[in-house]
Amino acid sequence: MEWLKKYQKEIKIILISTAMMGLVCLLLYQPMMNLFKDPEVLCQRLKSYGVLGKLLLSGIMMLQVVFVFLPGEIVEVSAGYIYGPWEGMFLCLLGAAIGSVFIYIAVSKIGKRWIQYFFKEQDIQKLHFLKETDHLERLVFILFFIPGTPKDLLTYFIPMTSMKLTTFLWISSIARIPSVITSTLGGDTLYAKDYRLSFLIFVFTGLISLCGLLFYRKLIQKHQHL
Repeated sequence: MEWLKKYQKEIKIILISTAMMGLVCLLLYQPMMNLFKDPEVLCQRLKSYGVLGKLLLSGIMMLQVVFVFLPGEIVEVSAGYIYGPWEGMFLCLLGAAIGSVFIYIAVSKIGKRWIQYFFKEQDIQKLHFLKETDHLERLVFILFFIPGTPKDLLTYFIPMTSMKLTTFLWISSIARIPSVITSTLGGDTLYAKDYRLSFLIFVFTGLISLCGLLFYRKLIQKHQHL
């Protein structure tokens, strides 16, 4: 098995990383899901921790970005419910940025094999046009700006393009603001028990997300036929 010797180091890294990810997901998934089931309990608990509670929320967002085992919208709505729309948004963006740095470094070191543990090969292949386009920055901004696009997959794929980490962090953080602020605003209105406004915000966000998903599919179809 000559290829085993050749890629011995990479195989060890992948096995260790996979074991660590599996352990983290196993240990954290159910406790986190239980915690998010009751927003009031989560709100009281995190607020009682002061600054540490804010760091914990950013940490939860970071884990969501890295391990993709908890819907990001749940974290964002909870952030707005607990800390209000603007502070909640900042904490989510901070966590997403830290998670993006981890992913960028991991993919840069390990390559495509790391991505294949989280996403299907056919979904990865759909984004290969980003490696060849002359409008990478513009496309990445648009894809992160529009709700409904697969931001988790994009975060894992971008390190395989020519985009630098600092550029990616600036573009993705700024472009995430509209989708994050709508979720944190929804959470804030839930805390205020303004259910009519909450309903309108979530319906509007859902419609925009649907449009974003359709736009993404059309973009993929366009480049698949080129």
